[in-house]
Amino acid sequence: MLNHALELQHRFENSVTGKHRKERAQVFTPPEVARFMAGLFGTIRSQYVLLDPGAGVGMLTAAFCERVGKLRSPRAVTAHVFENDLQLTPFLKQNLDNCKRVLSAAGHAFSYVLHAEDFIPATCQGLNGRRLFDEPSFSVECDGVIMNPPYFKLRKDSLHARLMEKIVHGQPNIYAFFMALAAGLLKQNGELVAITPRSFCNGLYFRGFRRWYFEQVALDHIHIFESRTETFKHANVLQESIITKVHRRGAPGPTITVTTSFGAEVTNGLQRAEVPASDIIDNSSGDYLVRIPQGEDEREIMRLVESLPLRFCETGLRISTGPVVLFRATGYLLAGTNDKTAVPLLHPHNVKPFATRWPLARNGKHKAFKCCEDSLRLLVPTRNYVLIKRFSSKEERRRLTASCLLKADFPFPYLGIENHVNYVYHADRGLVEDEVYGIAALFNSNLIDRYFRTISGNTQVNATEIQGMKFPDLRTLARIGRQVRRNTAEAEAVVLKELGVGGSLHRCLVEA
Repeated sequence: MLNHALELQHRFENSVTGKHRKERAQVFTPPEVARFMAGLFGTIRSQYVLLDPGAGVGMLTAAFCERVGKLRSPRAVTAHVFENDLQLTPFLKQNLDNCKRVLSAAGHAFSYVLHAEDFIPATCQGLNGRRLFDEPSFSVECDGVIMNPPYFKLRKDSLHARLMEKIVHGQPNIYAFFMALAAGLLKQNGELVAITPRSFCNGLYFRGFRRWYFEQVALDHIHIFESRTETFKHANVLQESIITKVHRRGAPGPTITVTTSFGAEVTNGLQRAEVPASDIIDNSSGDYLVRIPQGEDEREIMRLVESLPLRFCETGLRISTGPVVLFRATGYLLAGTNDKTAVPLLHPHNVKPFATRWPLARNGKHKAFKCCEDSLRLLVPTRNYVLIKRFSSKEERRRLTASCLLKADFPFPYLGIENHVNYVYHADRGLVEDEVYGIAALFNSNLIDRYFRTISGNTQVNATEIQGMKFPDLRTLARIGRQVRRNTAEAEAVVLKELGVGGSLHRCLVEA
């Protein structure tokens, strides 16, 4: 059945343009991944209702049917599949008809309802208090959901966002709406298996969604792909993808299964661990943050960092995003530094470990910013700062890169900081140089970089994520900074010594 589905997928891909698929955010599930997802379901009862929203060519439904086909006792499966691309639905129907033939030959019954419509309006009339549905056109209770929803951001005033306004914050992504609505259609103890971006696991934009979602379902299993590019080889997928399995309500178990593979060949070198649920779901702030440590080293890193005495925002430190948005400030951008009104304009390429390099030529980027009465709102006064890149490329080994910016090295009254750079400062006073080096050392350490990866699968470093992190006090940071100033090459060893990290974890981090 999966081979037939794959053949239909290729036929569809050859029948439409890349633009057609991109506009609809069509990223099809590889057969090996689909088979793995179908295998995550528990017992398949004799009468079973399956939901596949955003079905595409029906690869996931075919994988579920393949699993049913191997069962000895007969099963009767009814599948509800949603697909609103009318050029795709003929291929989907062929696939479902083939599943029906194959299962019938194996002694099982398979029927389906193909809903050629948008899943979200069909199942949601808006969140109304504690009720999810208000007379939706589709309200079938399902035993299981298997899904690879579309991934794209929505305008806050879009139809979908208005329907789901109770769980929307900032700029929402449609895949979270699919997850929420599908969870609401599950029977008690029904199961949902989804492959999605990891971005819902943390961050302000998804906070409302997480609060709603994890009050409805319990997390049972997370699967991580070590490579961003190998899972969807022929699609430009920028975000880190994960597979999650949850069940409707019921008490969560004491542990959550975490599995890891390199790419789409899920069973090759599959690693498995049973992790305490408290290590994965952090609801200490009421935000249901999902951390995903890979292996015992990362679990130890997580426990160590979270034992630090203060949250970042409790130290007196603050972090902000650079206020210069280039396309909105074109009238103030200067190519060179000869203009009397010029002050430095700092981009991510100026941020190097422990050093802010300026001026630095890079792909025609403007080096300076015009300082005048009208532009002061976009500038920051020159002080001691720590700069942190907001984005890393998916190929980069490190997620966090921090530089020291010292007032003594920048003889200008103001600085322009581009909005792909975060800057750290003190709320009430200037940072002393020891503190600057200590903060930069912490962010540049393997310890904090690996911790940050457990809480964020995004290539973006959001200020809100930093604000909630545990942190040493400023006295400890200054003590680290005094030593690191003399030799930045020893920064990792200094950070680990001052934080009391020894043994095998010390060796692992120093040698990384």
